[in-house]
Amino acid sequence: MDRTKWFYEAGYGIFCHWTTKTLPKNGEKKTHERAVLDFDVDTFTQQIIDTGARFLCFTITHSEMKVPFPLKELDDIVEGYTSKRDLLLEIYERLSPHGIKLMVYFNGEDSAGASWQNVTKFNEDPKVHAEYCYKIAEAISKKYGDKISGWWVDCCYEPGICGGRGTRYDYKRYADAMRAGNPNSIVAFNFRGVEPWGSTWGSGIADYQAGEENDLTFYPNGRFSGEGGLQWFALCWMDKYWVHETEGDPVPVHSNEKVLEYVKKVKKGGGVFAYNVAPYQEGHISEKTMEQLLWLKNNGIAD
Repeated sequence: MDRTKWFYEAGYGIFCHWTTKTLPKNGEKKTHERAVLDFDVDTFTQQIIDTGARFLCFTITHSEMKVPFPLKELDDIVEGYTSKRDLLLEIYERLSPHGIKLMVYFNGEDSAGASWQNVTKFNEDPKVHAEYCYKIAEAISKKYGDKISGWWVDCCYEPGICGGRGTRYDYKRYADAMRAGNPNSIVAFNFRGVEPWGSTWGSGIADYQAGEENDLTFYPNGRFSGEGGLQWFALCWMDKYWVHETEGDPVPVHSNEKVLEYVKKVKKGGGVFAYNVAPYQEGHISEKTMEQLLWLKNNGIAD
C-alpha cells in the first residue's frame, strides 16, 4: 500500500512551528489558551494558500503537551492542556477547498511542563508514559479522521542519539494509534534529529523519513531512498531556528535562488521538501519570509 503517493506528487509544502514558546510580533506573550482564541486563522491560512504549498504540517504539541483544540481524553489526564476553540479544524476547513492537505506535528514528551510528565510517569516508567502517548494520539486521530493526512512525530531517538528516548515506544502501536481514524494517514518518526541520515531504526513501520536538516545539503537518490527505504523527505528550518522564541523578526536564512535550486533538485530526485516557518503568536508569517515564499511560488517552486 503506497500511502505516500499524494505526498510525493505534492512535492512541496509548509511546516509550521507554532508552540507555547512562540512570541508575538509586539507586546506581551499570551497564555496558550488566549493565544489559541486570538489566533488569526484567516490571515494565516491565506498566507499558506498564497505560497502555493500542497500541504501544511502544523504543530499540535511541542514543548508542552498543550493542544489547540478540545480533547476530553487529554482533559481526563491533566487539566488546562486543551482549548475551547478548535483551531486545527478551522485551519483544515479553510485549506481543504484549495486542495491543501493537513498534517500534524506530535511530541508526547512535554519537556517544558511538569504536569504531563508527572502524571504519565515520564521518568519513572517510560513504558507507562508511552501508553499515554498512544492513547492521546489515537484520540486525536479518531477525532479528526481523514482530515489529518499525516503525522510527524518528534523525540523518537534511537540508541546513542539524545539519550535514546525512542526505546520507550512500540512503533507499530504508535503508528496504528495515529492511523486509528484514517488508515491512509502517513507517519514519520524523528529517530536521529539533525544527525547524518541513514538510520534503519524503525524501518518498515513509518511511511516517510523525518528528514530534519538545517543547511540544504541532502539530496535524494530516488523516491524511496530515505532512511529505511522510505519516501525521501527534507524538513528544513528556513527563517528562524524552528520557533519564534527569541526577539527579532524571522528572516530567511538562504537566498531565494539557493532555495529554488535545492527544491527543484529534491523534487527531480523523487523527494519532498517542507519549508519550516516560525510565525508570530498572532498566527502571522513574517513579512520577509512571505516575500521569499511568494518569490519562490512565482518562480515555479510548486510546479
